[in-house]
Amino acid sequence: MTFEISDLKEHNSELLKLLSQNLPDMLWVKELNGNYVYANQAICDGLLMAKDTDEPIGKNDIFFAMRERNRHPNNPDWHTFGELCFNSDLVVVENNKPMKFEEYGNVKGKILYLEVYKAPFCDKDGNIIGTVGAGRDITQLKKTQIALEESLRILQQQREQLKSFNSELEKRVKKEIEKQQKQERLMLHQSRQAAMGEMLESIAHQWRQPLNIIGLATVNLETHYTLDSMTEKDFHEKMNIISLNIRYMSQTIDDFRKFLHPDRETIVFHPRKSIEDVLIILGAQFESNNVVTTLNINCGFSFYGVENEFKQVMIILFNNAIDVIKSQIEEKSIEQGKITIVFSCDNKDGIIEVIDNGGGISDEIIENIFNPYFTTKHDACGTGIGLYLAKNIIESRMKGSLSVKTINFGSCFTIKIPLVH
Repeated sequence: MTFEISDLKEHNSELLKLLSQNLPDMLWVKELNGNYVYANQAICDGLLMAKDTDEPIGKNDIFFAMRERNRHPNNPDWHTFGELCFNSDLVVVENNKPMKFEEYGNVKGKILYLEVYKAPFCDKDGNIIGTVGAGRDITQLKKTQIALEESLRILQQQREQLKSFNSELEKRVKKEIEKQQKQERLMLHQSRQAAMGEMLESIAHQWRQPLNIIGLATVNLETHYTLDSMTEKDFHEKMNIISLNIRYMSQTIDDFRKFLHPDRETIVFHPRKSIEDVLIILGAQFESNNVVTTLNINCGFSFYGVENEFKQVMIILFNNAIDVIKSQIEEKSIEQGKITIVFSCDNKDGIIEVIDNGGGISDEIIENIFNPYFTTKHDACGTGIGLYLAKNIIESRMKGSLSVKTINFGSCFTIKIPLVH
């Protein structure tokens, strides 16, 4: 565009006034020195604080900025917009092209943001003689943008904190899991040591009678040999008795070795057969402690898991029952111990109840009976991990449940495990 400043100053048509004076956007024209040639009402009211559109003519932004600041000497930030506006005018002239700016500063003590478009204009010889501009108040939009950016910054900070927290939590969870696994391995080791002690005691019970029989047979052989009164038939009969009892003792060792073998294979097995094996293993303890066992089978079913672990659970429950029954017999509360194993099932679970007549569990301890290292026995007689381990095997490894309740004259431990169809 080519203009003469003198022509532009004289141009004041009604059409220009109609178009510019009533627009909400700020419109202006400046000379190269920054003096206004034209200013509409919007810039006079919103930025310059001019009394009318004639007042800015021949004056620049610095004039109005300084006038406003002088009116408020105690507030240096009352009005700071002028310098920034003039600087952007110079940028447009230096680049000789239309440009867009986002300008901000204080106006009447409050921050003001403008979206500004400026362009150079030239005389008929192509020389830049000034700038034209239009500005729109975007303060509210900018504040919203700033608030959003701050929210995003805080959100990102919170994400980083959350990421750090999650990372730390994962480390702590991993550490706790490793700690728990280590504790469970220790408990399992302690339990197996206790089980081995119990097994040795069972072997001692199982072997006592065969050893007596073998001892008597060998003494009898020695006596007849000394007296030279044994027939060949008597000799073979005595040797057969010794042989049968040795085989029985050997079979006992095989049974215990199978139980103690660290077999962790997960299979489908029949719990009835597993319990019958355990009853044989503990048979001598039942007999020596005057305990009779009864197996009531209302339905047959199969479980999925590690059979030896299930057997270990049953040994824990049976030994627990033997201990409380022994105490009741010693206190003469009962004459004979009874353990009843009941098989039943519902639509989804196989149910095994182990019922004893050992006097039951008091309300004070029944809530803690499955806690690790909780025991009512003397330190030398119990570790307090048996029932905890039994519950862990049934619930964690076999996805079932193990609970206990007191019934008439005894306790009832209930195992529920999903059926294998």
